[in-house]
Amino acid sequence: MRKGLVLAGAAVVGLALSLRLWGLTTANELFIDEVTYSRLALSVGRGEWPNLAGEAFYLHPPLTFWLNGVITGLFDLSPDPTTLVFQLRWVNALLGAVVVALGYLLLLRTTKPVVAVVGAVVLAADPFVLRNDSRVMLETPAFALILAGWLCLLIGLERRQWLISVGGFLLGLAVLAKDVSAVPALLPVLLATLWKRTLPRKTALQVFSLALVPYASYVIALAIAGRLPDWWSHKIGGLRRMAGLDQISGFNSPNAPNLLETLLGQLGRFGTSYVLLGLAVPAGVLALRSARADRRLIGLVASVMGMLGLFSLAFGTLEEQMGYFVVVPGVLALGVVAVELSVRLRPALVTATAAVVVAGLAFAAHARAVTDNGYQQARAFLDTQVPPNSRVGLTTPTAQFALHSGEGANLRVGTWTSLGALHRFRADYVLTQSRPLSLGYGYASPDLLPWLARHAEPVFRTTGPSGGDTIVWKLDQAELANAVRTGHLIPEVVAP
Repeated sequence: MRKGLVLAGAAVVGLALSLRLWGLTTANELFIDEVTYSRLALSVGRGEWPNLAGEAFYLHPPLTFWLNGVITGLFDLSPDPTTLVFQLRWVNALLGAVVVALGYLLLLRTTKPVVAVVGAVVLAADPFVLRNDSRVMLETPAFALILAGWLCLLIGLERRQWLISVGGFLLGLAVLAKDVSAVPALLPVLLATLWKRTLPRKTALQVFSLALVPYASYVIALAIAGRLPDWWSHKIGGLRRMAGLDQISGFNSPNAPNLLETLLGQLGRFGTSYVLLGLAVPAGVLALRSARADRRLIGLVASVMGMLGLFSLAFGTLEEQMGYFVVVPGVLALGVVAVELSVRLRPALVTATAAVVVAGLAFAAHARAVTDNGYQQARAFLDTQVPPNSRVGLTTPTAQFALHSGEGANLRVGTWTSLGALHRFRADYVLTQSRPLSLGYGYASPDLLPWLARHAEPVFRTTGPSGGDTIVWKLDQAELANAVRTGHLIPEVVAP
């Protein structure tokens, strides 16, 4: 029996790793946060505090940047932030497979072997989880630590008390990877002392005492370095964003694309993920009713993250990566519900589960097979196919980060987003991506695209599901000058 469980787990983890490594550099469009995090890793690799162009960065804690910085130095990875993104994606791919392995082990302890296998397959193939694990993001390492912490805690509650302390420390490390991890890592520990005495208060105190060590050490180091006031200012800003008081980014921000339109447009890519997101809170609440303490703990994790997701949807800063924190515990809670569901409902459950698994695998295969790396291809074209010292205008935040960060590229680039700016800075080319611009999610006006179609020459074009048409346009200087002379400037919609 044990050998069979090991083989089943190895097979599922192998599936997870294969899906994450398949198309790792081509199946996911470059994301602006990835370039930011690779730049922070480079600053750490130089022995500095995490910073962007010399400005200290405290929005997120530094553990993941330290990890990536060490790996960058250890394997002598590229000093160019954009190139480094595609190298560091391997780290998250491996950690994503670890998340699946830990999910499998947690489900083995709290449910039945068949449920553990099915739940792990769902996590391995879920297109939303898969995309996050295939990018340089903070959620994957954070949740690997969360699941490892909860696994140690559950084992410790049964027979090895010292593992409770290990679990608490791992949960604390998760918070040092991303602050919001405190919600699924620590809030359930507090609530577990109140809900049906799921955890003894002494155990909760033991967990909290070890969990505070990593972040407290970080804050003490900041204080010694005289950086605490700046850190506090950034943290207050982050809390205001999380609470929705400052809507700078996310789907609730003023210039964001319509959430419903985005969801409908992405239904063919993330349909099963939407189902899992919608079931997370009900599954968590149902798991809270279990007679077993370990299952109630899983329910608490899923419930608090689901509730935070609903708050973000209604009021807070709703960013797509927040869904990772909801889907993963939601799948675990669904596993608990599956084993506690009434026998009469089992046939319907088996049918629904089979549909989700098959659809999820189909979505995953499709997601990994597509080519969705427009910025990567455009940068290669600009670096090799345009005359030296050409001036290139950039029109989206991701392009700004991806091309401004380049080292060695024989180009002069600028975030020139209006016809007036393109003319003033004598731009020879302009790079656009149709989907973010048409949705109002870039710097330039959507009106720039039809003007370029009429008055400029597309010298490079590629199409992908994330960005739409990524095009490098060669500008006609006479047409550009005439537009400016007649007052047709097409000003930017968002100041860079």
